[in-house]
Amino acid sequence: MPEQKYNARSVRPCRGGGILVEATFGKPCSMQILCRILENRGKCAEKLGVARFLFDDCGITLCRSGRVDVHRVQSIAQAIEVLDAVKTVAQKAFVQIE
Repeated sequence: MPEQKYNARSVRPCRGGGILVEATFGKPCSMQILCRILENRGKCAEKLGVARFLFDDCGITLCRSGRVDVHRVQSIAQAIEVLDAVKTVAQKAFVQIE
């Protein structure tokens, strides 16, 4: 089985319908920058290292480590499309560790 983009995999059905897809952006995220990007658009806990927000009617949970959960999608392919868009919006928050 070929590896999915973002290592996306279906985890379980969501209570709100659809499925939960777990994935990773492969880079850590600056919570300070991400919280600024998401200001008034979701919940961001900088100290805890997690942000929750809606994107295209899907729930997104993005962690400092780069791990991301996409809630209420119908398929892994749909989750990957949402992740591509989220990555574009949050791009400035991803940092390189040297």
